[in-house]
Amino acid sequence: MTKKALFLFTLLAIIYLSVVVGLIYLAHNYIKYVNELEEKKCKCSEDDKRDMVKNFSYLILVSWGLFILAIIISPPIELINIFSSRIFSLVQFLLVAGYGAILFLYSKKLIDESCKCSESWVREAMQYQSYVYIFFSIISFLLFIGKIILGNDIKEIKKISRVLRNNIK
Repeated sequence: MTKKALFLFTLLAIIYLSVVVGLIYLAHNYIKYVNELEEKKCKCSEDDKRDMVKNFSYLILVSWGLFILAIIISPPIELINIFSSRIFSLVQFLLVAGYGAILFLYSKKLIDESCKCSESWVREAMQYQSYVYIFFSIISFLLFIGKIILGNDIKEIKKISRVLRNNIK
């Protein structure tokens, strides 16, 4: 492995690890935030979506834990096969879209109702993270549709890209 490739791999690994740690930190804070709202008996925060935010956050924490465990104990080729499968893409889309929608709807409700007892940086983070999750759910959906249309056949995709490159020249 060349020095440039090693540097690029290290840089990408640090960025990816930072994002994962940030997402785990936010999910943990959402659970803590909802628990605080429940302890304060914050009336304007009472909603079915409050429990959904907490349950989805637990699901996200467990999912990331399993993902990290899979990276540690599974051979890379098996991980590539799993992560490139249509079912994995569908589950990923459903999780990201569902979590993004719940975060958006709940934080919007709290903001729209000017719920004083819910004021926190966590509520704002919830709103902004929902935008990111909705964006990524759209990307996941497009990738899922692309996999259905093109299939997972790497040789076929390489063949199409060669044809396109030759036509551009």
